[in-house]
Amino acid sequence: MILIFLSMLIFETAPVRALPLQSHSPIFIDGDKSFTIANGVGGGSGTLLNPFLIQNWNVTSPSGTAVDIRNTTAYFVIRDVFAGWSQYGMFFRNVTNADVENSTLFKNQYGLTLVSSSDAIIFNNNFINNTVLQASDTGGFQNSWDNGYYSPSGGGNYWSDYTGIDNCSGLSQNNCPAPDGIGDTWYQIGPSSTFDYYPLMRPFIPDMTPPGWPSGSKLSAFRITPTSLTLDWTNATDNVGVVSYTVYEGSMIKANVTVNVHELNVTGLKPDSTYTFKVEAADRTNNLSNNGPSLTITTPTPVLSIFTLEFWLRNLYFVLAAAAIVVSAVLVIVFRRRKATSPVAPSEAGTRVPSRLNTVPESAKLQSGMVRGYWRQRANYLVS
Repeated sequence: MILIFLSMLIFETAPVRALPLQSHSPIFIDGDKSFTIANGVGGGSGTLLNPFLIQNWNVTSPSGTAVDIRNTTAYFVIRDVFAGWSQYGMFFRNVTNADVENSTLFKNQYGLTLVSSSDAIIFNNNFINNTVLQASDTGGFQNSWDNGYYSPSGGGNYWSDYTGIDNCSGLSQNNCPAPDGIGDTWYQIGPSSTFDYYPLMRPFIPDMTPPGWPSGSKLSAFRITPTSLTLDWTNATDNVGVVSYTVYEGSMIKANVTVNVHELNVTGLKPDSTYTFKVEAADRTNNLSNNGPSLTITTPTPVLSIFTLEFWLRNLYFVLAAAAIVVSAVLVIVFRRRKATSPVAPSEAGTRVPSRLNTVPESAKLQSGMVRGYWRQRANYLVS
């Protein structure tokens, strides 16, 4: 619906009605029992899982309220409704459990007004040129004017008077530069302390277009070891904005990273093994690309150190052979040294053996000579 008259809205001219919308008289619901077909309710039972549904209506009330709901506690959803050229586009008083989405409030005096209402969620709507107040909310923090960031229908609303810029992305809008179609600063809801934390930069159109990869996009690997490597990839593109990347190892998800991350350290790999990696991009509505770059790589065989047990086990044959050579060499050296220091036997019969007298000290020789001289003199005396 919004797609058909979007360009007209931007230039503040009368929108072209989409064919699926049907004109409806102003809708007034007071109390849960008023959720009837006559009041524009097309289905549902009012429970959390099966809320009342008001959708596909074009409602105008130049001097009154296009959609007026009061005093209800049942769950209800207003979806794909155009409320324009009225005093109040939508007005809720004492209402809980309201859900307004995919709708447009155009050139009313007051776009959407919440009075004493709580537990409402308002997201993915277009508030365009409502002259007095785009919206107001007296319920404060009890109501949400966005649907978070990462959910498939995440984001807030488009506000034609929003003056913020879009340079960043992420839950806190602090990944920069990386525009994602969401304003980097909050939009205040009227004079209240309530905010749309993720205001849309362009009028809301359901995003069905996945991110793409420009020609020449690639996935590379560096710092490659037998058990790890680092992946690096180029940027993907999207009509609204890429918010994350998913890295696959085969068909298994290896990691999810935010858009400002372009590297991933992969560990726990096996040496001499082949792996295939791929990266895909996702946008804010969780559309996922299907043509991301891939890479097949084989990890290297590790070079073993002599200080590791595995080195010695793998080379056991050579170790034993070297040890045998060393032992043999040592035995030969020992044998030769022992042979060189052993006594030499006489080689001929007539060889003189050195007398032990030759080893007697000179003092002993002198004493022995004196003794022999004494006995010689004694013998001569007796003979005479």
